[in-house]
Amino acid sequence: MKRSRAYKKFLAVAVLTAMGSTSVWAADAQTQTNAVPDLTTQNTAVSEAQAQQTKEMTPKEKAAAERDAQAAEAIARARGGIEEAAKADEKAATQKRLDNSSLATKDKAVLTVAKGEGAKLEEQQAAGVQTEIATPEARYYSAVQDSDIAPFVGQTVSGIAIEGIPAEAQEQYSQVLVTKIGETLTADGVKADIAAIGGTGVFSEVNPVFTKVPEGVKVAYKVTVNPVIKKINFEGNTVYSTESLVDYLHVQPGTVLNTVAVGERIQGINAAYQRDGYMLARVKDIAVAEDGTLTVYITEGIVDDITVHGNKKTKDYVILREMNQKKGQPFNKFLVRRSVEKVYNLGFFDDVNVRLLEGKTPDSVVIEVDVLEHKTGTITLGAGYSDSDGLIGIVELGEDNLRGTGDKIKVHWEIGGTAKYKNYSVSYLRPWIDDKATSLGVSIFDREDTYTDYDSNGNDVSEYVKKQRGFNISLGRQTGEYTRDYVTLETRQDKWKYDEDENSGYNYAAGAGPATPEEKAKYPGYNWDNGPYDFAGENYIDNNFGRTNSIAWQKTYDSRDNVYDPTRGRRISSTIQWAGHGLGGDFDFYKFTGEYRSYKKVGSKQVLAFRARVGWAQGDVPYSMLYTLGGADSLRGYEDDQFRGKKMYSASLEYRFPIWNKVSGVVFTDVGDAWDAPHVTWYDDDKSFNASVGAGIRVTTPIGPIRLDYGIGKDDKKFHFSFGGQF
Repeated sequence: MKRSRAYKKFLAVAVLTAMGSTSVWAADAQTQTNAVPDLTTQNTAVSEAQAQQTKEMTPKEKAAAERDAQAAEAIARARGGIEEAAKADEKAATQKRLDNSSLATKDKAVLTVAKGEGAKLEEQQAAGVQTEIATPEARYYSAVQDSDIAPFVGQTVSGIAIEGIPAEAQEQYSQVLVTKIGETLTADGVKADIAAIGGTGVFSEVNPVFTKVPEGVKVAYKVTVNPVIKKINFEGNTVYSTESLVDYLHVQPGTVLNTVAVGERIQGINAAYQRDGYMLARVKDIAVAEDGTLTVYITEGIVDDITVHGNKKTKDYVILREMNQKKGQPFNKFLVRRSVEKVYNLGFFDDVNVRLLEGKTPDSVVIEVDVLEHKTGTITLGAGYSDSDGLIGIVELGEDNLRGTGDKIKVHWEIGGTAKYKNYSVSYLRPWIDDKATSLGVSIFDREDTYTDYDSNGNDVSEYVKKQRGFNISLGRQTGEYTRDYVTLETRQDKWKYDEDENSGYNYAAGAGPATPEEKAKYPGYNWDNGPYDFAGENYIDNNFGRTNSIAWQKTYDSRDNVYDPTRGRRISSTIQWAGHGLGGDFDFYKFTGEYRSYKKVGSKQVLAFRARVGWAQGDVPYSMLYTLGGADSLRGYEDDQFRGKKMYSASLEYRFPIWNKVSGVVFTDVGDAWDAPHVTWYDDDKSFNASVGAGIRVTTPIGPIRLDYGIGKDDKKFHFSFGGQF
């Protein structure tokens, strides 16, 4: 029984080593090293003789010799190519394609992330031939030595038998023998027979026994058959169910263990783990128990802990809550890669890396997230002076990682001037108000700015002061790995304001034609000619300026790898806005807006970026809520907000490429139009197709990206200078 236990342990080792390509056991014992003679001296003598012979040749003979040498070299190259092709064919003959489609992770998080980054994991799982493997070599033992075979070499083989197997199996396994009855016995033939019998995978020991007879020699190969497997068990598996693993291993209870077949299946299990992103998972050990139970031990690389290093300001929990990879789960490359992207997209770090440290056991790991923080606070102080406005001061404070909690706050304040401006806006965002990534944002604003209206030809028709006041509150909720929903409540008041130092062009508070004496007295210093437009009679200001109360719902899908400078992924959003209709305010309308963005790397660092937008509104839409196109953010080569209306479409295509360090270039084309503005009586929407082409540069600075674009439109050319990313 002691021999039996050791023998079964040997079988377990044999199956595991069958997964490798290094030959051990019998193959190693039978490998001989042939002595290679030293030909250095001979080659040197030959070379000297050839050199002397070359000197004695005539020019004609030398030319012929050179042609012969070239031909010989060509033949040698061809022969080398043939030999290389033969080796490739020999290697290909040992390759097998794994069909492990029955093993596929059902973890929704892994499948979602893999799909989001374009890995096509589910297609690979269905194909089941992700990995090509070398056919495993059977592992068996043979005690025969060359000295055991030598006395019988050269004799005629008068009989061959395989002992240790049932009589009905003799014919099946005898067919694999190389040596035939009547042939002359050779050492190579015996070794080939041993390899052929052992190569079937069902024997753990093969030893030849030679018997001299008058006719020559009889050869009997005594074999030890692998144990009969009565039960299969897996331990350590959590990714794949035991039932699916047992089915895939395909060892039928009551059959003899085949180490080659099991070795192939083990490679299939390991390949399935690798394909599904479990880089540290593998079959660790195999054991055959006395009762015939085959147990396969799997280690899946469990994550014992996740630690953070390098964060001096940011709290650990701010980083850890972004991790898709969790403690106690098997390490998965898709989840870890997504986790790194999400941590980087917080915007607090210049670099994010992951290191693997040894865990509590040799088969477990600790993930260390190394971050390099950058400054997240900004302070902007500015001042300006003009004859019309006087001295104006600007103060802006911002913090994107308030006290290391990930909260964002921004305060913008303008004060001074002859009009006693006191413009301000305050916004605050808390990205996590619970453990489900629910965000809450609040914004309050009170602004007064000079605004210019352009007609569809890009001509300015009116300049005036527009005042905006209101607030909004937004609640966001993570609904999937890449999806979020937002609900936003907003109330805002838009007013047209007269300022004698700012207003020019059309006077929206006056009637048709030039100003009357009464109107001049009411708006001193303002000279205008409204032409045929009776703005006062048509209630232009009431139809376009007033209070808007609305609620909006937005759903977004965002799989971009880097939200600041994406190289792959998509962002899709749809927004429905409901204004008035029971919410109060001066206007009742509905708006639907859809946007699609995609990014694809087309070189080592070049990116092709595309954006398309559509919009449609119905109802009494005020001027400030119309769709607008034109300018740096939508249709370059045209004036800001040159096109407007209740309907809109636009598209942009950019080719982005690095230039130097933090400077990059872009070549772009934009198309689009907006139309249907019934209350903007002076606007003539001809529903034309507007397009532009151009180029620009991007510079990354501590205060954010700076963009400089030159666009060539249908009728004009324009430079656009702006801050922030394009899309």
